[in-house]
This record gives sequence, C-alpha cells and structure tokens, in this order.
Amino acid sequence: MKIWTCLVALALLAGCGDDGSSTTDDSPEDATQVPPTSGKVAMREWLAAGHYKQWACEADAHDATIGVSPHGKQRICSNDVLAGHGDGEYPVGAAAVKELYDAEGASIIGYAVYRHVKAGTDGGSWYWYEEVPADHPAPHDADGIVADGLGDAGPAMSVCVSCHQAAGSDAAHPGHDFVYVQVQ
Repeated sequence: MKIWTCLVALALLAGCGDDGSSTTDDSPEDATQVPPTSGKVAMREWLAAGHYKQWACEADAHDATIGVSPHGKQRICSNDVLAGHGDGEYPVGAAAVKELYDAEGASIIGYAVYRHVKAGTDGGSWYWYEEVPADHPAPHDADGIVADGLGDAGPAMSVCVSCHQAAGSDAAHPGHDFVYVQVQ
C-alpha cells in the first residue's frame, strides 16, 4: 500500500512539473496576438517575425492622426482584442503596434508598441515599448529604446503615459483608455 501511495504521489507531482506547455504573460497560447513584455530582445524578435502584420492595419504610412503626436509618419495595427472592442476599458490582451517611418514614409525606422497587461484604467495597467534610431529627437538610450516597461514608472510613464492619458479627453484627443487610434 505504501509503494502504491508513493507512486500515485509521484505521478501527481510529475503532472505538476513544467513541461514547457504552461502559459505565462510572455508565452500566451497565441503569441501572434500579443507582443512580449520581457524586454527589447524578445520584442525585437517578435517584431521581426511580423505577427502584427496579420492584424487590422492601416493601409499605408501617414502623418500622425493627432496633432500632438511625436511619432511622425506612422502606420498602426490593432490586434483582434483591440480592434473588436467597443467603449470602456480595453480587455487584458488588447495591443497595438505603431510602425514609425522616415520622413518620406518609405522605410520603417522604429516601433511603438502597447499592450494592456492587467485590468485597470491607469497607465500602469499597460506595457509600453518604443524604439527609435540614434538620430531621433525622442529621448532614448544608446540602443534607441525610449520606453520599455509598465506605465507606472520611468520613461514608460513620463513619455508614453503622459501623452496617452489624454486619449478621449476632448475633440483634439480621440479614442479612449490610453488608445488614440483603434484600427478595425
């Protein structure tokens, strides 16, 4: 009986081990629908894979939709969760990628990415990432990273959230819940 109990316990423990199939915030069931939140290396790999290009995307690069945008020429893509949502707080998993273009709109020079990572209507419930070229006027580190983290501290808060918190506040700031443009 004792051996049988031990075998059952071992079998149960083995079923609780990490076999690589579990999901975390950065390895969701469908990684094509949400960007990673674990830093520039993972983000660069994910962007290079081009998953977001299958989302709802604007047709072409264009001047910024709102006059206060520092992003210049851009093209925005919204994932299924963001694209399909109505009014109110975006669901966890809502995400968008903003391709940043050169002045002519011919070449991608950077990216801005945001993802709603936890319930809440403050900037800290969103993950923010932006990468620009070395000669870009936005404040950035030696790798071109403007922001990489939750919007409750650092550049993600002082750069991204400080602007995006105005989404939906008046006619000059369309959208809602930190998102200016929802591509459907």
